Amino acid sequence: MKRTNIHIAFAALITFASFGCKKEFLERDNPTATTDDKWWRLESDLHNYLEVIYNNQVSPGALITSSSYQANCRMHMSGVTDESVFRANFGSWNSFPLGAVTATDGYLSSLYQNNYKDIRNASRILENYSRIYMENPVVKEQRAAEARALRARAHLTLFLMFGPIPIVDHSISPAESQAIPRNTQEEVVAFIASELDAAAEVLPPTYPTSDAYRISKGACYAMEIQLYLSVKNYPKVIEYAQKLIGLNVYDLHYSNSASVNSYAQLFSYDALENKERILFRRTGNSGAFFRFGPKSLSGQAANGPTAAMVNSYETLQGKTLQELGADSLQHYWKDPFYRNNRDPRLTASVLVPGQTFVNRLLDPFTAGSVDQIGAAQSTQTGFWVKKYVDPRDVSRNNSGTLNFMVIRYAEMLLSYVEALVESGDWQHPDVIIYLNKIRNRAGMPNVDVSVYNSQDKMRELYRRERKVELAFEGTRVFDIRRWKIGEQVLTGPAEGAINPSTGRPVVVETRVFNPARDYLWPIPLTEINGNQAMKQNPNW
Repeated sequence: MKRTNIHIAFAALITFASFGCKKEFLERDNPTATTDDKWWRLESDLHNYLEVIYNNQVSPGALITSSSYQANCRMHMSGVTDESVFRANFGSWNSFPLGAVTATDGYLSSLYQNNYKDIRNASRILENYSRIYMENPVVKEQRAAEARALRARAHLTLFLMFGPIPIVDHSISPAESQAIPRNTQEEVVAFIASELDAAAEVLPPTYPTSDAYRISKGACYAMEIQLYLSVKNYPKVIEYAQKLIGLNVYDLHYSNSASVNSYAQLFSYDALENKERILFRRTGNSGAFFRFGPKSLSGQAANGPTAAMVNSYETLQGKTLQELGADSLQHYWKDPFYRNNRDPRLTASVLVPGQTFVNRLLDPFTAGSVDQIGAAQSTQTGFWVKKYVDPRDVSRNNSGTLNFMVIRYAEMLLSYVEALVESGDWQHPDVIIYLNKIRNRAGMPNVDVSVYNSQDKMRELYRRERKVELAFEGTRVFDIRRWKIGEQVLTGPAEGAINPSTGRPVVVETRVFNPARDYLWPIPLTEINGNQAMKQNPNW
């Protein structure tokens, strides 16, 4: 397997050129190191090459030992937002909210290089797949369309994180890699959209269960929704959201039992197959219990939810804690499940002090407790992530089989609502229809239209709904960037649970955010040094 993991970030390409293997690089870039005319022959060759891209490109949630690279684990990325504080013996996400990250950060380099590796590998498929014999030519074209969509997704990921980046639509040579400038935002958006449109024309709306992880027509539409929402092209968001809805393939997940909360069940083994998933990583959260669980259950508590996250959930009556006043806020901050009167999505997503989970009483504030706050591999905030932490994984030691939903239908409905509200059509009936659908599924009441009766109030509501519905799933960082609220939510103390001995919340760290710099991450220094046409993002 000589070339499967070849580095294709532009700077890495230069390294290959310096060893004098230019011909080999161009002609033998395949898993067996043979030449193209001998390699691209069998259906299994195409399948195996495509699987490499899927395993690299479709994100896990929590870190798993089989993940291609740590920086791609989306649930840990919540630590760069106001959702959680990240502390672990891997990764550097804790540096970002402190303003300590630099262009030499290894995670950023990994993100950059691995996405361009996926782009190169996908390009190799598109350049060579026609040589392969397959009995079913329709499936052959579908596999090529998957590669095209995965190449588009890698460009989309890079664009969302780094801003406009160089478009690569073929397997470039080392010489080309030394002078590739960044394209404009308009060019990048147009390229990604055209690639996804072309793929969607070929891809089916559904697959058999064994192939359900593959990119479908609906997944292409969903990625276009993410793309257009990021640049605030609301008419396009609405267009593709209506296409997605019109497929009649997806729906919110609902439990078969009235006694089981459908939202909570969605992230458990009881809903491994569901109609809400649009793109998912197979066994992509097999490590969730180990990475997020309490130390007393052999977990690492890698991400600790913040008070800002916990206090975002409404009461069962649909009231925010801020609406209830300062006294009520203190009651619910001290006891988040006060009178069992909170949005059920909080119970499904967060573990709190004093709660019993599996067979452990969670006690972060007693000296000597196994779960003592601030200890190594223990909660740093007094709270724990519960989403995807299924009790059935308690004894599986990082080897469960939970999938991770990279894109799910609820996110797309909320994006549709956002586009309607921000385009001025906040009174469109679909706004209330889909907000109520999402809220009701979780056990929350309908939107109070006497309160949410203007564009500003509806904006406040859909933003809060995105925050609580999609908590810890890796979307918040892009919401903060799109809404330009970093200087509001990522500045000042990051607080946790209230310490009963002091009556005050734990302060974990003091965060800083530079709006002139931090809405984009820096282009890795290795790329700046290796590509003479590359320009760094502002103020990095």
